[in-house]
Amino acid sequence: MDWNIKFNKMKNAIIVLSLLIGLISCKDKEDKNNVKESTIENMNEINEAPYNISNIGEGKKFNYDTLSVDYINKVKTSLVKNNFKFPDEQIFKKRTLEVFKINLYDYKNNIIVLRPAMFTEIAIKESRFILIEDQETDGSENAINENLEFYYNSYVFYEDKIAFNWLKSRYKQQLIDLVVQYGYNSDKELVKFVFKNYDFDDSVSFHDLIFTYDVKSKKYILRESILNDIESIVYKGTVEGYTEAKEGNGYNSFSDIIEKIRSNPNNYLDAEKYIAFLYEKDLRVGVVGHIESNLSENKKYKTFLKENNYFNLMRLKEYVEIVYGGDSDSDEVSKIFKISDPDGFTNLRKEKNSSSEILQKINNNTEVEVLDDSGNWWLIKTSSGNKGYVYKTKIKAE
Repeated sequence: MDWNIKFNKMKNAIIVLSLLIGLISCKDKEDKNNVKESTIENMNEINEAPYNISNIGEGKKFNYDTLSVDYINKVKTSLVKNNFKFPDEQIFKKRTLEVFKINLYDYKNNIIVLRPAMFTEIAIKESRFILIEDQETDGSENAINENLEFYYNSYVFYEDKIAFNWLKSRYKQQLIDLVVQYGYNSDKELVKFVFKNYDFDDSVSFHDLIFTYDVKSKKYILRESILNDIESIVYKGTVEGYTEAKEGNGYNSFSDIIEKIRSNPNNYLDAEKYIAFLYEKDLRVGVVGHIESNLSENKKYKTFLKENNYFNLMRLKEYVEIVYGGDSDSDEVSKIFKISDPDGFTNLRKEKNSSSEILQKINNNTEVEVLDDSGNWWLIKTSSGNKGYVYKTKIKAE
């Protein structure tokens, strides 16, 4: 009898334990599903192709997600007819990342516009090719340029030399766009072709060449490798000293670019580092005017460079400390700069004008670091780390 009681109690305990385990398992699965659904939902919100909605004028927009399937298939059929070898997924992902600087698989869209333009390049993920819009066929419904589609894809995915030469002779702008708009420079023959007749004096175009606009940070990022190409291709290398500059026009727009960065530092991912890098590239080909001008006009800049270890730019460090030499800023080092405004405070501005965005209000007698005292608007840094502009009369030195 006692044994039966014990057996029944044990049996009941096992049943209760099984039910508890089942409930916990279901709850855990439900929680995991909720997390998974939430993650997918968040990914869908974030990973939307950035340029698929295009303005087409008169307040109208076009969504490339709705691009005609018949049109896409027509381009694909033409590629098949011309015996184009469609890349496998690995090559497609690798080459689009290398050429267009975009990981297509970060986005949920099958159709991905690669840049905002009237006639642009469009990645078709499912079929693994680039549909390139051609203004010569614009206006003709679903008209395509079969040769352009074939040779462009052949070059982009396989660096085919026949395709490269065909594009050079007939559609050189598409090749130029690969370097200027996307920053593609793995093929040095392409880079040499683009640089051959490039207008380095056009500061707007030059800015496009050496900067990429990052859609995630919404800031410009310097293409250091493009500047390295200018050094090796246009200037044919570096100089040892500073008594003679290399022949070339590759850096002719540097002063305009530096001024543009200084005027809008918050538009750049690392503004001061980029300016220092441009000085470094100048010095490597023997051009000293830009850095000399800044050092003489802005007595604090030398100290600023030292404090930042010259951004690990050895040529810049050598020039500032040894060639330029001296302690021309020693009198300034001991100065303390504070805000002094009749209103009791002043505004830290994003740009060099009184209508620019206010980044921070700074009370009187607040100590600030002056990064650049050239011109009427001084670039300063606050104790909270914000960088911006204050009119020079609002700052006093002690």
